[in-house]
Amino acid sequence: MNIDRSSIPHYLVLRDGWPPYVLNADRLVLRREASPLLRAFARARGKFAHVDDVAWNIFSDAEGLSVTERRETWSFALITGTETEHQLRLLTTL
Repeated sequence: MNIDRSSIPHYLVLRDGWPPYVLNADRLVLRREASPLLRAFARARGKFAHVDDVAWNIFSDAEGLSVTERRETWSFALITGTETEHQLRLLTTL
């Protein structure tokens, strides 16, 4: 069974005082909430990074984030590229 690659969470975006965003590989919003399990997964396995590049600016513009909010926004990269199809399927359920 093939998995829809656009439905796999690739990033968890955190903003102080606001619900997190879960984004796919194209930085499109999958949902504007994150389960406790996804947050725990991100903290345990994700790569923590400051959001600051052209792709994130496009995301920020689309979501209406101010310049200040962009500077204070952080993300976890959830995918390393070595995951099996089974692991990716499990990630979509978090």
